Amino acid sequence: MLALLSHLPIIAVQSEAADQRRAGRLDVAVDADPMPRLFAEFQALLDRHAAATVTRDGIEAAFVDRIVRPRVALPGGSDSKPRYAAEPAEIARALPPGRHRQRLERRLRRRWNEAAATVGLAEADLEEATLDGAVLAAAQAFLATPAWTLHALVLKLLVLLSVHAPGPASDETSPWRELRLILADLSRLTAAERAVR
Repeated sequence: MLALLSHLPIIAVQSEAADQRRAGRLDVAVDADPMPRLFAEFQALLDRHAAATVTRDGIEAAFVDRIVRPRVALPGGSDSKPRYAAEPAEIARALPPGRHRQRLERRLRRRWNEAAATVGLAEADLEEATLDGAVLAAAQAFLATPAWTLHALVLKLLVLLSVHAPGPASDETSPWRELRLILADLSRLTAAERAVR
């Protein structure tokens, strides 16, 4: 029976680790654990994504604050003075639904896109979106990797919470509150395990 069970990866690693500890050698199962390396790679991607988001938000703020807002001319009012719209809502208030309104909304969107391209906002959006996709892919790969240690479980839970938790407002709602409590428990157990070594 033990010979059959030794073909299962987790049992084989635990058995090998126990034999090595008895022989006084290093625990190869812990040293070979890919989770810390994968977590460091995930964290680096997360940091790059955060930096890209800050850069993108800075470009957008500068764009909105310093650049003349693109606008389109609206049909003249009853006083025959020229009127302009810089927002789709302004067009919607001035014109009834129909082709003319759609044409002005498309023109305004095109002008905003052209203005955004001149300050690099489109490139910043693309960079942020690309890194966001890379973070999600790295998280998925990380969570699919088997954990061999308590420390690896802590890292998996950290990744899960960092990618999927809705934000600080959800910290006191289920299941996020309970997951954070489990993370605290696992962190204490990991610290206790390291202190024993």
